[in-house]
Amino acid sequence: MDTENVCTILDQAIVFDDKDLKVKSLEFIMDTKSESVLKSNAFVRMSKSGLQEVLNLDILNASECEVYVGCKRWASQRCRDAGKQETDEHIRQELGDEVISLIRFPTMTPEDFTHVVSTENVLKKDELISIYRSITNKNYASKFINKPRLDLGARCLFVRCTSVQQPWGISSKKLRYGLSFTVSKNCELTAVEMFLPADGSVTGVLELMEGTKPIHFQRVTLHYKHGVEHLLVNLDKSLILHPSNEYSIRIRMAGRSCGYSCASTANTISMEGVTMTFSDLKAGFDTVATNVSQGQFYGFELLIKKRHNIA
Repeated sequence: MDTENVCTILDQAIVFDDKDLKVKSLEFIMDTKSESVLKSNAFVRMSKSGLQEVLNLDILNASECEVYVGCKRWASQRCRDAGKQETDEHIRQELGDEVISLIRFPTMTPEDFTHVVSTENVLKKDELISIYRSITNKNYASKFINKPRLDLGARCLFVRCTSVQQPWGISSKKLRYGLSFTVSKNCELTAVEMFLPADGSVTGVLELMEGTKPIHFQRVTLHYKHGVEHLLVNLDKSLILHPSNEYSIRIRMAGRSCGYSCASTANTISMEGVTMTFSDLKAGFDTVATNVSQGQFYGFELLIKKRHNIA
Protein backbone atom coordinates (compact mmCIF):
# COMPACT_ATOMS: atom_id res chain seq x y z
CA MET A 1 0.00 0.00 0.00
CA ASP A 2 1.35 3.42 -0.96
CA THR A 3 0.10 6.91 -1.81
CA GLU A 4 -0.42 5.95 -5.46
CA ASN A 5 -2.59 2.87 -4.92
CA VAL A 6 -4.37 3.37 -1.58
CA CYS A 7 -7.41 4.97 -3.26
CA THR A 8 -7.76 1.99 -5.60
CA ILE A 9 -7.46 -0.40 -2.65
CA LEU A 10 -10.09 1.58 -0.73
CA ASP A 11 -12.50 1.32 -3.66
CA GLN A 12 -11.97 -2.44 -3.87
CA ALA A 13 -12.57 -2.75 -0.13
CA ILE A 14 -15.87 -0.91 -0.52
CA VAL A 15 -16.95 -3.02 -3.51
CA PHE A 16 -16.21 -6.33 -1.74
CA ASP A 17 -17.36 -5.08 1.67
CA ASP A 18 -13.97 -5.85 3.20
CA LYS A 19 -14.23 -3.81 6.39
CA ASP A 20 -10.72 -4.63 7.64
CA LEU A 21 -9.11 -3.53 4.37
CA LYS A 22 -11.27 -0.42 4.32
CA VAL A 23 -10.10 0.52 7.82
CA LYS A 24 -6.45 -0.12 6.91
CA SER A 25 -6.78 2.01 3.77
CA LEU A 26 -8.32 4.93 5.67
CA GLU A 27 -5.73 4.61 8.43
CA PHE A 28 -2.98 4.76 5.82
CA ILE A 29 -4.48 7.94 4.36
CA MET A 30 -4.61 9.48 7.84
CA ASP A 31 -1.13 8.33 8.86
CA THR A 32 0.79 9.22 5.72
CA LYS A 33 1.21 12.46 3.79
CA SER A 34 -2.45 12.96 2.96
CA GLU A 35 -1.67 15.72 0.47
CA SER A 36 0.30 13.18 -1.60
CA VAL A 37 -2.81 10.97 -1.74
CA LEU A 38 -4.93 13.95 -2.80
CA LYS A 39 -2.46 14.69 -5.63
CA SER A 40 -2.16 11.08 -6.81
CA ASN A 41 -3.48 9.85 -10.16
CA ALA A 42 -5.64 7.23 -8.44
CA PHE A 43 -7.43 9.84 -6.32
CA VAL A 44 -9.17 11.36 -9.36
CA ARG A 45 -10.27 7.88 -10.47
CA MET A 46 -11.82 6.76 -7.20
CA SER A 47 -15.55 6.29 -6.76
CA LYS A 48 -17.76 8.93 -5.18
CA SER A 49 -18.37 6.62 -2.23
CA GLY A 50 -14.61 6.29 -1.76
CA LEU A 51 -14.21 10.06 -1.94
CA GLN A 52 -16.90 10.49 0.70
CA GLU A 53 -15.14 8.02 2.99
CA VAL A 54 -11.97 10.12 2.77
CA LEU A 55 -13.85 13.37 3.35
CA ASN A 56 -15.53 11.92 6.42
CA LEU A 57 -12.15 11.46 8.12
CA ASP A 58 -11.59 13.70 11.13
CA ILE A 59 -7.80 13.39 10.79
CA LEU A 60 -5.85 14.38 7.67
CA ASN A 61 -2.31 15.54 7.09
CA ALA A 62 -3.51 18.13 4.60
CA SER A 63 -5.09 21.55 4.76
CA GLU A 64 -8.78 21.98 3.98
CA CYS A 65 -7.76 24.06 0.98
CA GLU A 66 -5.79 21.06 -0.35
CA VAL A 67 -8.87 18.90 0.26
CA TYR A 68 -11.00 21.30 -1.81
CA VAL A 69 -8.45 21.42 -4.65
CA GLY A 70 -8.26 17.60 -4.62
CA CYS A 71 -12.05 17.37 -4.89
CA LYS A 72 -12.01 19.77 -7.83
CA ARG A 73 -9.41 17.58 -9.55
CA TRP A 74 -11.66 14.59 -8.98
CA ALA A 75 -14.70 16.39 -10.43
CA SER A 76 -12.69 17.68 -13.40
CA GLN A 77 -11.72 14.11 -14.27
CA ARG A 78 -15.38 13.08 -14.11
CA CYS A 79 -16.19 15.93 -16.49
CA ARG A 80 -13.53 14.78 -18.94
CA ASP A 81 -14.75 11.18 -18.73
CA ALA A 82 -18.29 12.39 -19.52
CA GLY A 83 -17.12 14.61 -22.39
CA LYS A 84 -18.20 17.79 -20.59
CA GLN A 85 -16.36 21.08 -20.32
CA GLU A 86 -14.60 21.60 -16.99
CA THR A 87 -16.66 24.63 -16.01
CA ASP A 88 -17.41 25.61 -12.42
CA GLU A 89 -21.05 24.67 -13.01
CA HIS A 90 -20.21 21.18 -14.27
CA ILE A 91 -17.67 20.66 -11.47
CA ARG A 92 -20.38 21.51 -8.94
CA GLN A 93 -22.76 19.07 -10.62
CA GLU A 94 -20.21 16.27 -10.43
CA LEU A 95 -19.41 16.96 -6.78
CA GLY A 96 -23.05 17.27 -5.79
CA ASP A 97 -24.28 18.53 -2.44
CA GLU A 98 -23.32 15.22 -0.83
CA VAL A 99 -19.60 15.89 -1.46
CA ILE A 100 -19.66 19.69 -1.12
CA SER A 101 -21.22 19.37 2.34
CA LEU A 102 -18.26 17.29 3.55
CA ILE A 103 -15.65 19.95 2.70
CA ARG A 104 -15.04 21.98 5.85
CA PHE A 105 -14.91 25.43 4.25
CA PRO A 106 -15.36 27.36 7.55
CA THR A 107 -12.08 25.87 8.83
CA MET A 108 -10.04 27.37 5.99
CA THR A 109 -7.85 30.37 6.57
CA PRO A 110 -9.38 33.66 5.34
CA GLU A 111 -6.57 33.89 2.78
CA ASP A 112 -7.16 30.40 1.35
CA PHE A 113 -10.92 30.88 1.13
CA THR A 114 -10.60 34.33 -0.45
CA HIS A 115 -7.93 33.52 -3.02
CA VAL A 116 -8.82 29.90 -3.90
CA VAL A 117 -12.55 29.36 -3.31
CA SER A 118 -14.38 32.70 -3.52
CA THR A 119 -12.80 33.61 -6.89
CA GLU A 120 -14.68 30.68 -8.47
CA ASN A 121 -18.33 29.80 -8.93
CA VAL A 122 -18.30 26.25 -7.61
CA LEU A 123 -20.15 27.46 -4.51
CA LYS A 124 -23.40 29.39 -4.66
CA LYS A 125 -23.54 33.02 -3.59
CA ASP A 126 -25.49 32.29 -0.41
CA GLU A 127 -22.99 29.54 0.47
CA LEU A 128 -20.06 31.94 0.05
CA ILE A 129 -21.70 34.52 2.32
CA SER A 130 -22.53 31.88 4.91
CA ILE A 131 -18.95 30.56 4.95
CA TYR A 132 -17.48 34.07 5.23
CA ARG A 133 -19.68 34.64 8.26
CA SER A 134 -18.55 31.34 9.78
CA ILE A 135 -14.88 32.20 9.25
CA THR A 136 -15.16 35.68 10.77
CA ASN A 137 -17.61 34.66 13.51
CA LYS A 138 -16.72 31.22 14.88
CA ASN A 139 -20.11 30.94 16.60
CA TYR A 140 -22.06 31.42 13.38
CA ALA A 141 -23.83 28.21 12.33
CA SER A 142 -23.85 27.26 8.65
CA LYS A 143 -24.65 24.02 6.86
CA PHE A 144 -20.93 23.32 6.53
CA ILE A 145 -18.88 21.56 9.22
CA ASN A 146 -16.89 24.13 11.20
CA LYS A 147 -14.92 21.64 13.31
CA PRO A 148 -11.32 21.52 12.04
CA ARG A 149 -9.82 18.21 11.08
CA LEU A 150 -7.01 17.14 13.36
CA ASP A 151 -3.60 16.71 11.85
CA LEU A 152 -1.16 14.16 13.17
CA GLY A 153 1.56 16.67 13.79
CA ALA A 154 3.97 19.18 12.36
CA ARG A 155 6.41 18.16 9.64
CA CYS A 156 9.59 20.10 10.27
CA LEU A 157 12.74 20.19 8.17
CA PHE A 158 15.77 20.23 10.47
CA VAL A 159 18.36 21.89 8.21
CA ARG A 160 21.89 21.16 9.39
CA CYS A 161 23.56 22.91 6.44
CA THR A 162 24.42 26.58 7.03
CA SER A 163 26.41 27.06 3.81
CA VAL A 164 26.74 25.00 0.64
CA GLN A 165 30.04 23.84 -0.84
CA GLN A 166 30.07 24.08 -4.62
CA PRO A 167 31.27 20.91 -6.41
CA TRP A 168 34.62 20.70 -8.14
CA GLY A 169 36.17 18.02 -10.35
CA ILE A 170 34.65 14.71 -11.36
CA SER A 171 34.95 11.54 -9.32
CA SER A 172 34.32 7.94 -10.33
CA LYS A 173 34.91 6.54 -6.87
CA LYS A 174 32.39 4.94 -4.60
CA LEU A 175 31.79 7.66 -2.05
CA ARG A 176 30.75 6.91 1.52
CA TYR A 177 28.60 9.24 3.57
CA GLY A 178 27.55 8.79 7.17
CA LEU A 179 26.27 10.71 10.17
CA SER A 180 24.87 9.93 13.62
CA PHE A 181 22.21 11.81 15.55
CA THR A 182 19.90 11.80 18.56
CA VAL A 183 16.51 13.42 19.25
CA SER A 184 15.22 14.81 22.54
CA LYS A 185 11.61 13.57 22.20
CA ASN A 186 9.69 10.83 20.42
CA CYS A 187 9.11 11.75 16.77
CA GLU A 188 9.22 10.17 13.29
CA LEU A 189 11.79 10.49 10.51
CA THR A 190 9.86 10.82 7.25
CA ALA A 191 12.37 12.14 4.71
CA VAL A 192 16.01 13.09 4.16
CA GLU A 193 17.09 16.18 2.21
CA MET A 194 20.09 15.08 0.14
CA PHE A 195 22.53 16.94 -2.06
CA LEU A 196 22.34 16.23 -5.78
CA PRO A 197 25.24 15.52 -8.14
CA ALA A 198 26.54 18.38 -10.27
CA ASP A 199 26.53 16.15 -13.33
CA GLY A 200 25.05 12.77 -14.25
CA SER A 201 23.61 10.59 -11.51
CA VAL A 202 24.64 8.49 -8.52
CA THR A 203 22.99 5.46 -6.96
CA GLY A 204 23.25 3.83 -3.57
CA VAL A 205 21.43 2.17 -0.69
CA LEU A 206 20.36 4.44 2.15
CA GLU A 207 20.66 2.71 5.54
CA LEU A 208 19.31 3.73 8.92
CA MET A 209 20.72 2.18 12.09
CA GLU A 210 19.39 2.20 15.64
CA GLY A 211 22.58 1.76 17.59
CA THR A 212 24.23 -1.05 15.62
CA LYS A 213 20.92 -2.57 14.47
CA PRO A 214 19.79 -1.90 10.87
CA ILE A 215 16.20 -0.65 10.81
CA HIS A 216 15.74 0.58 7.24
CA PHE A 217 17.19 0.01 3.76
CA GLN A 218 16.15 1.99 0.70
CA ARG A 219 17.68 2.28 -2.77
CA VAL A 220 18.20 5.90 -3.79
CA THR A 221 19.16 7.40 -7.14
CA LEU A 222 20.03 11.08 -7.32
CA HIS A 223 20.02 12.84 -10.69
CA TYR A 224 21.52 16.15 -11.71
CA LYS A 225 18.88 18.88 -12.00
CA HIS A 226 19.75 22.26 -13.44
CA GLY A 227 19.66 24.93 -10.75
CA VAL A 228 18.82 22.48 -7.94
CA GLU A 229 21.36 21.72 -5.23
CA HIS A 230 19.40 19.39 -2.92
CA LEU A 231 16.19 17.38 -2.94
CA LEU A 232 13.86 15.89 -0.30
CA VAL A 233 13.91 12.09 -0.51
CA ASN A 234 10.85 10.55 1.13
CA LEU A 235 11.39 7.36 3.08
CA ASP A 236 9.41 4.31 2.02
CA LYS A 237 8.01 4.30 5.56
CA SER A 238 8.35 6.69 8.47
CA LEU A 239 10.71 5.60 11.25
CA ILE A 240 9.87 6.17 14.91
CA LEU A 241 12.76 7.78 16.79
CA HIS A 242 13.21 7.55 20.56
CA PRO A 243 15.27 9.91 22.73
CA SER A 244 16.95 6.99 24.51
CA ASN A 245 18.61 5.72 21.30
CA GLU A 246 21.34 6.93 18.97
CA TYR A 247 20.73 6.68 15.23
CA SER A 248 23.05 6.58 12.23
CA ILE A 249 22.35 7.26 8.59
CA ARG A 250 24.77 6.13 5.90
CA ILE A 251 24.92 5.63 2.19
CA ARG A 252 27.47 4.46 -0.38
CA MET A 253 27.00 6.23 -3.69
CA ALA A 254 28.38 4.98 -7.00
CA GLY A 255 28.55 7.04 -10.17
CA ARG A 256 30.81 9.31 -12.15
CA SER A 257 30.07 12.69 -10.62
CA CYS A 258 30.74 15.13 -7.80
CA GLY A 259 27.95 16.76 -5.89
CA TYR A 260 27.11 19.70 -3.71
CA SER A 261 27.69 19.36 0.03
CA CYS A 262 27.63 21.19 3.35
CA ALA A 263 30.54 23.60 3.75
CA SER A 264 29.46 24.40 7.30
CA THR A 265 26.75 23.02 9.57
CA ALA A 266 24.75 23.42 12.76
CA ASN A 267 25.39 20.58 15.22
CA THR A 268 22.22 21.13 17.23
CA ILE A 269 18.80 22.20 15.90
CA SER A 270 15.56 22.73 17.86
CA MET A 271 12.05 22.96 16.40
CA GLU A 272 8.56 22.38 17.85
CA GLY A 273 10.00 21.26 21.17
CA VAL A 274 12.36 18.67 19.66
CA THR A 275 16.16 19.02 19.62
CA MET A 276 18.18 17.09 17.04
CA THR A 277 21.90 16.68 17.81
CA PHE A 278 24.42 15.45 15.23
CA SER A 279 27.78 13.71 15.65
CA ASP A 280 30.32 11.87 13.54
CA LEU A 281 29.23 8.45 12.33
CA LYS A 282 29.19 5.93 15.20
CA ALA A 283 28.03 2.80 13.35
CA GLY A 284 29.43 1.11 10.26
CA PHE A 285 32.04 1.97 7.69
CA ASP A 286 34.53 4.82 7.90
CA THR A 287 33.81 7.90 5.82
CA VAL A 288 35.84 10.94 4.91
CA ALA A 289 33.16 12.49 2.71
CA THR A 290 30.79 13.45 5.55
CA ASN A 291 31.10 14.29 9.22
CA VAL A 292 29.40 16.49 11.79
CA SER A 293 30.93 19.62 10.23
CA GLN A 294 30.53 19.03 6.48
CA GLY A 295 29.44 16.74 3.66
CA GLN A 296 26.19 15.08 2.61
CA PHE A 297 22.70 15.38 4.20
CA TYR A 298 21.31 18.89 3.89
CA GLY A 299 18.55 18.21 6.40
CA PHE A 300 16.05 15.78 7.92
CA GLU A 301 12.25 15.94 7.94
CA LEU A 302 10.69 14.94 11.26
CA LEU A 303 7.01 14.42 12.02
CA ILE A 304 6.42 15.80 15.50
CA LYS A 305 3.16 14.54 16.95
CA LYS A 306 0.87 17.01 18.68
CA ARG A 307 -1.30 16.36 21.70
CA HIS A 308 -4.93 17.03 20.90
CA ASN A 309 -7.61 17.71 23.47
CA ILE A 310 -10.61 16.06 21.86
CA ALA A 311 -13.81 17.12 23.59
